[in-house]
Amino acid sequence: MSKISFPYPFPEHLSIIVPEMFIAVMAMTVLLWSLFLPKEKNYIAAWMAASACAAAIPLLLSQAGAIGLTTFYGFFILDAFAVYAKLILLLTSIFAIVMSIDFMKKEANAGEYYAMILFAVLGMMFMISAANLVMMYLSMELMALSVYVLVAYQREVVRSSEAALKYFILGSLASGIMLYGMSFLYGVTGQFDFQAIGIALQGVGHNGHLAVMVGMLFVIVGLAFKLSAAPFHMWTPDAYEGAPTPVTAFMSVAPKIAAFALFIRFLVEALPAVQHEYIPILTGLALLTMAVGNIAAIAQRNIKRMLAYSTIGHVGFALLGLIAANADGYAGVLTYLTIYLFMNMGIFAIIILMRGKDGFKGELIDDYAGMSQKRPIYALAMALLLLSLAGIPFLGGFWAKYAVFIAAIEAGHVVLALIALLFSVVGAFYYLRIIKYIYFDQPRGEFEISDNSTMQVIVTVCTIMVVVLGLFPGPLMELCHQALIGLV
Repeated sequence: MSKISFPYPFPEHLSIIVPEMFIAVMAMTVLLWSLFLPKEKNYIAAWMAASACAAAIPLLLSQAGAIGLTTFYGFFILDAFAVYAKLILLLTSIFAIVMSIDFMKKEANAGEYYAMILFAVLGMMFMISAANLVMMYLSMELMALSVYVLVAYQREVVRSSEAALKYFILGSLASGIMLYGMSFLYGVTGQFDFQAIGIALQGVGHNGHLAVMVGMLFVIVGLAFKLSAAPFHMWTPDAYEGAPTPVTAFMSVAPKIAAFALFIRFLVEALPAVQHEYIPILTGLALLTMAVGNIAAIAQRNIKRMLAYSTIGHVGFALLGLIAANADGYAGVLTYLTIYLFMNMGIFAIIILMRGKDGFKGELIDDYAGMSQKRPIYALAMALLLLSLAGIPFLGGFWAKYAVFIAAIEAGHVVLALIALLFSVVGAFYYLRIIKYIYFDQPRGEFEISDNSTMQVIVTVCTIMVVVLGLFPGPLMELCHQALIGLV
């Protein structure tokens, strides 16, 4: 009898994937364990999920000595860039899970909700370490399918189901377009690996140029959809408004971290030979995204919908770092994402705390009128977070924009940076309008802000971090530069 052998050797360096394995096991554990939990003890599943993300951080840091290694035949890579991006992703996930505890305490089958968050985190961690077109696509789909479910979690709420359906249909279209673009790149180069594609593209002649441009454009479209970049942003306002507020907070930060990390790796490793071709495309995306996000936000009365357009606008600013196409630009993107994490999570934590009786949910901007008279501490925290989002010196958001603006200027994109500055001024209007409601208008109802201590801790931490990073941005910027060693 002939000996049967596996055609490929056993994957080396599997230890670098231990954090992902741990998250996967914990996601399945939470899902199964929640079957035996009564409804009033949903918080146990939440703390299990939050603990899983917290425990994954030391596991990730323990692999820091394995920088530059790959596993699964080159599909998965661990470097300093991946470690840093995963750290801020896990921190975002912990915030989102803790913010969900009070929100989900009356929901049935909450364990499924927390398991979906962990599966989404798993997909995003694989996105960050993807070094291959196959891993890139599979990880994006794992993330997307999990988020679709989270958006539609409140099945009895019509707007949630409607938002999830729109997100699913448009997301499926974007995935198909991206997959089609990948087929072009593979057809021209015969490679799936990012670095191998980058080397092969250097030798592509005139005959293959059109196919490369089509493939590159389609993949950029797929990534732009995940980033909510205009004109691929259509799903964002409805999904943000319809999803449970903790899911909206999670969606506004975590997928952006993973998508930007994947975008940077793809551009640096797979497309260096066509950098002069993709920069004009990204420039058009950035201009349109800044315009749509900042102008459309002015007309919004629902604060979640306004923050959706705010996210679109901030994506446009962060794209300046990709357009700069240098170490300063990519470090600027990491700086932006880190500071944006604290700004957005703090704002959404306050929105969740505003939920009260009689249907008062704090989702309308008018609901915050006179907040300073009733809850001065929360009013101060929200004002600082909003001023930071507007980019007012010297809060964290100012340095986030400064980092990408300076990188774009140093790369020669002076006009683009000036236009971005103009849109930043436009964007400041709708943030300052909310502050005007908070401090200068009379209350229009009773403020029934929850006294949830964990949520208060999140608001406090986020506000303090925004102030501290505004006063001392140097260490964070240096850390983001260090994270790029080995990639750029």
